[in-house]
Amino acid sequence: MIYIGIDFSLNSPGVCIKDNDGEYTFLSFYNDSGRDPAKPTLKAFKTHEELLEKNALIVSTYNRIVSSKDFLTRERQKIIDANSIANQIVNFIDSLYPNETIKISLEGFSYGSKGNSFIDMVQYNSFLRYRLSEKFGAKSIYVFQPSHVKKTAGKGNANKHYMVKAFQDDVFNDDKLRSTTLWQWCKDKDYSEKIPKPIDDIVDSYFLVQTILKYENQIKT
Repeated sequence: MIYIGIDFSLNSPGVCIKDNDGEYTFLSFYNDSGRDPAKPTLKAFKTHEELLEKNALIVSTYNRIVSSKDFLTRERQKIIDANSIANQIVNFIDSLYPNETIKISLEGFSYGSKGNSFIDMVQYNSFLRYRLSEKFGAKSIYVFQPSHVKKTAGKGNANKHYMVKAFQDDVFNDDKLRSTTLWQWCKDKDYSEKIPKPIDDIVDSYFLVQTILKYENQIKT
């Protein structure tokens, strides 16, 4: 069984995969705005670059096409954009684990959120859910309340700093996690003030995997 946690964001979706041997693979997708690969990496994505160089995670870039200021044109661009990103994530996962039985853990929407960015998150996330269900079947998808995922890390109202610290402290005493280059790289970093991308997304995706594993253990007993 392949367990996958996907923490979707508009510019840096993070994915954690636990394979049949219990080994972890971390993926990060990020919006490079169509930049020339020969040019220096943007400061916002320096951590991606460093982790990629250390083979700590797999990186796949995409270019968001939403650029128009005209409302009608912009909304059409969002439809194309959301579908394109969803396809890229789903096809990438499928290419890594073809013909495998997969279970996917996602975080539900925070209904206290509001604003245009939240509306976009719902739209893009919905495209991703549709493509995942189309490819792997609706029964392979598990959607958990945000507080449920945070509680897995230790506290139902945990903020990003708490989640990252729980990851660094290895609250599950997870020897497979400790053996990863990613955990070794970030375990002693100071994220008390700023958490760079993609660390927060990757951390959330790890706890999404733990949430689905915990859920399955509960329904078995």
